Amino acid sequence: MIYVVYAVTALYAVLSSAAALVQMKNSQEKIAPIIMLTGSIILITAIILHIMQAPFSQAAAIAGGLAVCAAAFINGKKSGNFHAVHHVIRFIITVLLIIGFILL
Repeated sequence: MIYVVYAVTALYAVLSSAAALVQMKNSQEKIAPIIMLTGSIILITAIILHIMQAPFSQAAAIAGGLAVCAAAFINGKKSGNFHAVHHVIRFIITVLLIIGFILL
């Protein structure tokens, strides 16, 4: 089961990184994409820390997940194209991944 959590977390981080890089290329806004990219890197780091059984891997997963969610929220607000359901789904996915890190 833990490998599923790792795989989904890695996929989530890679997709978030891709979204951040595309936004950095196509937009003048740089702060939110940098936050999202940083959160993605922290999520990948959380996977590595968890594999190494570091005691603070859960904190890294929480920080990375919240950074990705916050950046997406900022993007939606600044663009004027805010879809609440999208952000709720993203938050639920993030919470489930964090719970996976904490319980497994």
